[in-house]
Amino acid sequence: MKAVNFSGFDQAHEKWLNQHLKARKGERRDRLRRGHSHGEILFLREVWWPLFGNFENLHPEYEIVDWRGSPCYLDFAWLPGIQRFNIDVKGYGPHVQQTDRTKYSRELMRELYLQTLGYCNISLPYDTLSHEPQLIRSMMKNLLQPFLVTKQDKTSASKIEFMLLNYIRQQSTAIYPYKAAREVGIHEKTAIKYLRKLSLDGKIKALTNGSRVYRYIYTESMLDRT
Repeated sequence: MKAVNFSGFDQAHEKWLNQHLKARKGERRDRLRRGHSHGEILFLREVWWPLFGNFENLHPEYEIVDWRGSPCYLDFAWLPGIQRFNIDVKGYGPHVQQTDRTKYSRELMRELYLQTLGYCNISLPYDTLSHEPQLIRSMMKNLLQPFLVTKQDKTSASKIEFMLLNYIRQQSTAIYPYKAAREVGIHEKTAIKYLRKLSLDGKIKALTNGSRVYRYIYTESMLDRT
């Protein structure tokens, strides 16, 4: 198991949080001061920072207008551009012991509404985050792997690999190169080239018919790599 690197977290977190505080006014600023507390900071330290090493495109206490026209706040919204994520750290008390039918219904309706807006909802139990952060870190890494592209990796080649890997990961069965090429919007020969590279890197598995590769499938699990 690799050692977790927390180096630089405190300084980067303080700078990031202050930037968001300065950019907000009134209730939005007060909400950030109240809402960004122990559970949220624990998630950033134990999960987000080891995976990303930065807070780029991550927004704390992100305000949206819900289906009733009322403002509500997400613990975190991650907006990398390709997909939108709602990340909530949920404690047993506020979300189970202290809830009622109305609050329970509104919480589920909020998540449903966010899905209509294109968000992927990620709910994290505080107790597991506190006692088994490595488990959540592993699962988050598996979930977000297609989006873990660093600034140094953002070449045209890595973008193609990124799009192919993301497409394959979403399929329940093995894919044909020509279908991947069509979905991603590249030439079939280009798709074959990068699918071979992803296969050699161990990120996908090539399926053969005799000596000829004809399909690829996503097989990588990050659960045993953290």
